[in-house]
Amino acid sequence: MHSSGPRSAVMLLRRLATLLSQQATLMASNEAFKKQAEGASSAAKKYMDENELLQEKLRDAGIEIPGVGEGAGLQEENKTLKSELKTLKEELDSSKKALQKSDSDVRAMKKQSENLTVEYDRLLEEHSKLLATSDKKSD
Repeated sequence: MHSSGPRSAVMLLRRLATLLSQQATLMASNEAFKKQAEGASSAAKKYMDENELLQEKLRDAGIEIPGVGEGAGLQEENKTLKSELKTLKEELDSSKKALQKSDSDVRAMKKQSENLTVEYDRLLEEHSKLLATSDKKSD
């Protein structure tokens, strides 16, 4: 029992280190997805605002260009940007869920590590008492 305690503690600490590393990676990935989604969203808004402004200027100047009212090319680009934004949001949500799970795993491993340490200390104390009792009997 004595020899499996340190081995279990080392394995537990290795697992804890692995989970912490995975959590850091997920946090960085999560932040990158968030920035990418924000960039796509602001680009889409910028293009829509520019399109609106150009259409107003053309109307004010009395110029009618076929297809401008519909903005066929811009609508397609807008649709593509919205699709990309949706994908990025889904990836962000997925990363958030993975991060939450990783957080939960880390907390569980920390708790398990604390319990293992307490149990190991208790066993060491019990072992010391047994050795002391054994030494007294042999005298």
